[in-house]
Amino acid sequence: MGRVAKMACICCTLLGRTQESKTDVHHVRVGHGGAQRAGDFCTVPLCHDDCHQGKNGVHGDQTYLRILKVTQIDLLNATIERLYGDAR
Repeated sequence: MGRVAKMACICCTLLGRTQESKTDVHHVRVGHGGAQRAGDFCTVPLCHDDCHQGKNGVHGDQTYLRILKVTQIDLLNATIERLYGDAR
């Protein structure tokens, strides 16, 4: 989780934008119960004010996910690729 926290916002990066607030570590919860948190391995870096907690972010109306045509799992995949590269 520490390495993810040091990364730039994955949404801003994919949107080609400059991140303007601190990075939060977001736990991807797709497929989990409503009050359950995913494990620390399933985390993505998101900027606090916009892509994470903002009105268009993952805890808002998820406009950015629709613009990018991605899911939270896709963001997780992009994060893992940036962390580890092509590990095949």
